[in-house]
Amino acid sequence: MLAVATLSQSRPSAAQPAARSASLVVTRADGAQDCPDAAALVDQVRTIAGADVVAAGLGGAASRTLIQVAIEHNFSGYSAQISAAGARHGSRTLQDWGPTCSSLADAVAVTIAIFLDPYANPLPKAPASIAATAASPPASTVVKAHEPTPPSSFFAEASGGGALNVLAHSVPFVAGQLGWRPSPRWAVALGGAILTTDSTAPNGGRVELRLAYASLQACGTALGDVRGPNLAWCVAQQVGSLGGAGDRYRTSSSEHAWWLAMALGPQATFPLTPALAWVLTGNAVIPWVRQGFDTQTNGLRTTAFRSPALGGLVSLGIRGNW
Repeated sequence: MLAVATLSQSRPSAAQPAARSASLVVTRADGAQDCPDAAALVDQVRTIAGADVVAAGLGGAASRTLIQVAIEHNFSGYSAQISAAGARHGSRTLQDWGPTCSSLADAVAVTIAIFLDPYANPLPKAPASIAATAASPPASTVVKAHEPTPPSSFFAEASGGGALNVLAHSVPFVAGQLGWRPSPRWAVALGGAILTTDSTAPNGGRVELRLAYASLQACGTALGDVRGPNLAWCVAQQVGSLGGAGDRYRTSSSEHAWWLAMALGPQATFPLTPALAWVLTGNAVIPWVRQGFDTQTNGLRTTAFRSPALGGLVSLGIRGNW
C-alpha cells in the first residue's frame, strides 16, 4: 500500500511556463540501491512534468529551490522522505510495501513534478543561501505527512514449539489459528493446538497422556506497529480434552477430562514482506482446574498425573496476512 501526498507551496495563479529553478539531491541508504539516483529521478520528473524543471545535484545561483530525497529500505518496505527549502518549501514521507523500489520511485517523481508545476509563474527571488535555509528550515513552514492507517485485515498462522511443564514432561506441539485485526493495535484469533503424546510410569505400568485444545486469543500491540517489527501482549482462553490411557496393568482403561486454562504472554512479530511475517510467542499456562489420573494397585490409589499449576508454551510460526 502506497501513501502519496503533494508538497505544500504558495504561488501566483497565472499560467506561464517557468524555467528550471530547482536542484535535486538524492541519498540512498543500504538496501535501497535499486532505487533511482538523482540523475535517473530527474529524467522521470522531466517525463511526467513535460518540462526541464529540476537539475541533479546542487544547481548553484540559478537554483532557487533545493529538494532533498532520502530513501530507505527496511522490513516494512521502502520509504522516502522528501524535503524542500528555498522559494518553495515543505516535506512529505512516502511509504511503499512492494518488493521493489519502482512504485516508490514513480510516486516520488510524481510528487516532485506536481510540486514544481512548470506552468506556474516564476516565484520571487529566493534568499541568497539555499543551503543555510535547507539546514534549518523554519518549523512553521514544514507540513508534516500523516502515515496511512492500515485497513482491517485477516491473517492465518501455523507454528510449532515446546510445551514446558504442561504434561508430565516437556513435549513438542503444533498449533494454528485464524485471526482478524480490526485496527492496527488490536487483534483477535481462534486457533488450536495438539501436544505430542507423553507418558508416566507409576506402579510398574504406564499411563499415556494426550492433550488437544482450542483457544480464543486477544492481543494488543505494545511496541512498534503492524507495518514493521512489533511486540504485543496476548491473553487466551484454552478449552480442550486431556486424555489418559493405562497400559501394562491387569485392568486398563482410557479416561478423558476437560482442559480449561488461561495462557498469557508476549508475542514478537518480524515482517518478511507485507504478506508474511515470523511470529515468536511465549505464554504462561495456568489451568483453571488441575485435572489428572490415578492408578489402583491392590486397593491402593496412586496419582499417575496431575496437571501442574503453572506451565509454559514457546513457539515460532509463520503468519500470512491478507
